Amino acid sequence: MDYLNVEPITADTEIGRIIHEKILNDLLCPSLVLLGEDRTCMPESFLNYAERIKNFEVKNDDNLYIIISGTTWAQEMVWMIANNVDLKTGEKSLNDRFPFLEESSLSDEKKMNLEPSEYRPDTYEVAKNMPSPRFIKTHLPFSLLPDQLKDRSKSPKIIYVSRNPKDACVSYYHHCGIFAGCRADLESFAKLYMAGKGVTYGCIWKHIFGYWEKKDFLNILFIKYEEMKANLPAVIKRIAKFLEKKLTEEQIELLTKHLSFESMKNNRAVNFESSLEKLRKSNLMVRDGAFIRSGVVGKYKEELSPETIKRFDEWIKKNVAGTSFEQEYDFNL
Repeated sequence: MDYLNVEPITADTEIGRIIHEKILNDLLCPSLVLLGEDRTCMPESFLNYAERIKNFEVKNDDNLYIIISGTTWAQEMVWMIANNVDLKTGEKSLNDRFPFLEESSLSDEKKMNLEPSEYRPDTYEVAKNMPSPRFIKTHLPFSLLPDQLKDRSKSPKIIYVSRNPKDACVSYYHHCGIFAGCRADLESFAKLYMAGKGVTYGCIWKHIFGYWEKKDFLNILFIKYEEMKANLPAVIKRIAKFLEKKLTEEQIELLTKHLSFESMKNNRAVNFESSLEKLRKSNLMVRDGAFIRSGVVGKYKEELSPETIKRFDEWIKKNVAGTSFEQEYDFNL
């Protein structure tokens, strides 16, 4: 795997010290490396899956879902639209209906205090063996996708959901405290987020532009989290059109209600309470909490310091200035 040019993250800089002291831990995140052409930050355990994902057989009728933040909400929406708002089948776990391609590469459950019967199946194999049309979730940057997607020999539908980086950072901070043993405070985590190190999947701008710059020749639909919050029925209609599905107004109304914050928070098929119970049982949570937390646009204004918000704004301006993406987004929400 020389093509990945793997580089360990050392503790000889401020960012490196935060990573080694506050991010790495023996059970959930023992080591992180930089790899690939974008220097993407990934758990070292990903290397055991990289070649398999590179050679993953893509199908033209696949539905690939790539997200920055707001994962589960949009994921449930996509599956429901494609399956005619089938609430009964939707009682099955979202992980089974819409597997997370690289999830098994991110940590080793065998190190947790679990019974063998509690181990999750290999998510790569689950995705590979799903009947068509498959629904597959990934957070991977374009540079680490299967070759058949990168060389365009296969052209599945791709839905990419982006979010204001300030809100995405705060959301990811809470996620990592629950699922990855992150012990950093939010201000330190924000430094890692803007550096593109210490947070899995690396630099958000390389991630976004890796897809955005290919939007004219990939079969890809870009959705903003903020659009979903502002007018969910309109987004449902856009996605339905992209997936070539016709929903009635009654179905759209039903789905809008199903996707409400309270409904999602109380739905065990999507709220990952069973995964949280595993982590509580193993005493691995740094900060207990709910997987579906607040779903509020602009929540960062309550949690980030004014100084960090200013640094974020300068960082955003530097990275989007002069790009077509700059005109697409209101980063002040």
